[in-house]
Amino acid sequence: MSHVSFRRMSLLALVVCSVFFVELGGARLWDRDEPRNSRASHEMLERGDWIVPTFNGELRTHKPVLLYWGQMLSYLSLGESEFTARFPSALCALLTVFTIAVLGSRLSGRSTGISQEGFWAAGALATCLFFVMAGRAATPDSCLIAFSTLGIAFLVIGSLAPSAPYSSGRVVPTRWLPAIAGYAMLGLAVLAKGPVGFILPMAVVHAWWLACRRCEVRDREVSGLDVMSLNRPNWVHFLIHSVSEAWHAFRPWKCLQAIWALKAIPGFLIMLLVAAPWYYAVGVETNGAFLQGFFLEHNVGRAVSSMEGHNGFLLFYPLAFLVGTFPWSLWFIPILLWCRKASREGVVPRQMIILSAAWVSVYIVAFSIASTKLPSYITPCYAGAALVIGGYWRQFESGWALPSRSLRLLAYSLTIVLGVGIFGVILVLSSHESMPLLARASVCGAVLASVGILGLLWEYKQQTNRVPAAWLMGAAAFQVILFGYGAKSIDTYRTDLRMLAEVNADQPTEHWLSIGGMEPSWVHYLGHEIVEVNGNELQPETWHRVARFLEEHSDGKVIVVGERANRIVANHRSGEMMLMPLTELATTQRFMKSGAVSIYGLQESDGSHVVTHAEPESSPSDRNPAIAALQAIPAADDEPIVLLRKESQELTAKLDDGLQAVDVLPAALPPAADPVSLSPTSAVTELAAQSGKQSEAEDEKSEEKRLELDNGEVSELRGQRTADRSGFPNPLRPK
Repeated sequence: MSHVSFRRMSLLALVVCSVFFVELGGARLWDRDEPRNSRASHEMLERGDWIVPTFNGELRTHKPVLLYWGQMLSYLSLGESEFTARFPSALCALLTVFTIAVLGSRLSGRSTGISQEGFWAAGALATCLFFVMAGRAATPDSCLIAFSTLGIAFLVIGSLAPSAPYSSGRVVPTRWLPAIAGYAMLGLAVLAKGPVGFILPMAVVHAWWLACRRCEVRDREVSGLDVMSLNRPNWVHFLIHSVSEAWHAFRPWKCLQAIWALKAIPGFLIMLLVAAPWYYAVGVETNGAFLQGFFLEHNVGRAVSSMEGHNGFLLFYPLAFLVGTFPWSLWFIPILLWCRKASREGVVPRQMIILSAAWVSVYIVAFSIASTKLPSYITPCYAGAALVIGGYWRQFESGWALPSRSLRLLAYSLTIVLGVGIFGVILVLSSHESMPLLARASVCGAVLASVGILGLLWEYKQQTNRVPAAWLMGAAAFQVILFGYGAKSIDTYRTDLRMLAEVNADQPTEHWLSIGGMEPSWVHYLGHEIVEVNGNELQPETWHRVARFLEEHSDGKVIVVGERANRIVANHRSGEMMLMPLTELATTQRFMKSGAVSIYGLQESDGSHVVTHAEPESSPSDRNPAIAALQAIPAADDEPIVLLRKESQELTAKLDDGLQAVDVLPAALPPAADPVSLSPTSAVTELAAQSGKQSEAEDEKSEEKRLELDNGEVSELRGQRTADRSGFPNPLRPK
């Protein structure tokens, strides 16, 4: 097995570093996971707490602590920025690529150094679409991939027969030193994303070990027989034979043998030694709340039911796999055919093929069974897929295993079509969404199409050995343009973040409230907690919460999201009848979503009237204290007023055909009264007349029943005379 030259290793290092570090901090953190994780690390560092993760002041039970530790160390070393938030993920991606280079080299027969197969496996993994996405994101996926890959690599390499020849195809009980290292790495994977960091890698390694042992038995039983029986023309016979082989390979006592050989029980204890101390500490600090939320809700819950709308169909993950390994998946059929040929011709690549098949199959099958489905869940198996991709491209480059001419032409043609399609889609999207800078990212499609054209040209000139290098460079350029410069171009149109920054700079405050929704990036970039109120349920509790916020923080700002939420005017104040006018400070469209985002603040005093419960002098007002409240407003201030009972369940605000309607005090206004025509002066007249007419009936009732009002329980909602300026509709305005 030839080793990789220094020139090629330098090229690989350049490609990998470019893919993961060019413009790594160019775009702001993307909603929703990136700002959540980054802000959680900031809050932990701010408190000096390395145990309990929180976001927006609340316990964050979504993920364990490993990413937060990496980000906290990055912040301490390099300062807090988008680059340092993503830096741990990029480092883990580099670690994964290096691990696959070494693992591919050992499986292909080299005991030291990096083989050509290892070089191509590393290059392919470093330019897979979803792997690049994970390596450039401030999420725990890259940490999970790195340490689960390291764990698998240590256990696999430690199970290969060390006697010459190194690649004899035999597997032996795992040696202790690599076993300890491997299980320690899996412990870190558990700290990255929970039990999935141990269970699935263990399933991969055990399946690989058992399949390899079965192949050795078959080699001894039938000399020269195709172990995988892929050359049998009778498919019924093939299926029967496959089931029989699976039973012989994975019988219960064989599984127990593998558990013993791979030192799984001591390994489980080693994993616990690494991961359990933090889980114990966070459980104690949170009285078990984190453990309950993480294990029951975010592990068991996601497995048995679809969460957050993330469901999918049976072929969801096979299709996600093809997209995630793009552009290498364009050669999917030739690679499958190569695997068939390689499994028949030698034992050297067979171990690699078995490991790759086990790796991909375990992850796809396991997550296909789970109810919650996300494409990122199977990203760890791309490392296994890269092994056979590397073996295939090594033989493609040398000319040993060229696919048929028709398959090569098909791959080049698909590359051109997809490249042109991506180019066109990005151009159309940039025009439709009014994002002209996004058009720069269309270059990635042009690069892809150019590689396909070069392939056709070299096919015509019979220079197919040039295709692999061009494909690798084209794949790297595609990822850099898409995730580096493309993401940065899109980020310039996130006007909501710019609006928040401008308002906060002009009127600084630490007190924010959001109605109708909240993006985690707002919390991160404002640097303050945001109180979130559900604006879609206009219950009294919603009004009271907003009122308390504005009462406690007169400099507070209210973020209003969406069309429905923009109709809410929260102006209650406990114990008083008070006019609290909100002024629109800024508004913009939501990023890549329908509706608007607006920011409101309390209007400065400009003659607005605070109405208190002064003792009235007139007899009608003696019977109805609401009249006294209205009389406190000068007659010249001719604007509608609606009186509301704050604590009563009858106090509800509803949306009817796009307008806001409210329940009016039945004791205050006659049923036939037209609330639109009532000014404060006319309202007093109507209230006094109605109060006189109903006095006899009211005397027969208790005081509480008659008035249904009490001091401290009357508030009012003022119809905005500045409705056009503020953006809030007048609640009394007719349709």
